[in-house]
Amino acid sequence: MAPLKEKLESLGRLVFDHSFEVEISEDLQIASRTLGRITVPFDSLSGATREQLSLVFRLACSMIVAEEGGAPLIMDDALGYTDPQRLRMVGAVLAKAATNCQIVIFTCMPDRYANIGEASVISLK
Repeated sequence: MAPLKEKLESLGRLVFDHSFEVEISEDLQIASRTLGRITVPFDSLSGATREQLSLVFRLACSMIVAEEGGAPLIMDDALGYTDPQRLRMVGAVLAKAATNCQIVIFTCMPDRYANIGEASVISLK
């Protein structure tokens, strides 16, 4: 569990801030998030924050399994609740994760992912 927590916190600090910490339960769920010494249970966080944490969790898992051959992370129109400022930060996390693992994003809102940086875009019309 320690490698997952470390990877999750490393990526989460790019989205939130340097004080970001998480508690992971025995069944590998995010139990709580701490920012600035304030801990909030996962279920009490806003929908946008839960969405962002869930994505960062999936990215951390994908990066860990990529070391052993991996599997692609597939997203389908995620981050609908995420504000533009946070989307920029999530884009940086996606770009970082994409250096270690394959990420496939299906979306009808490509501008939502404009902050990823170098990415191959295939339009399906």
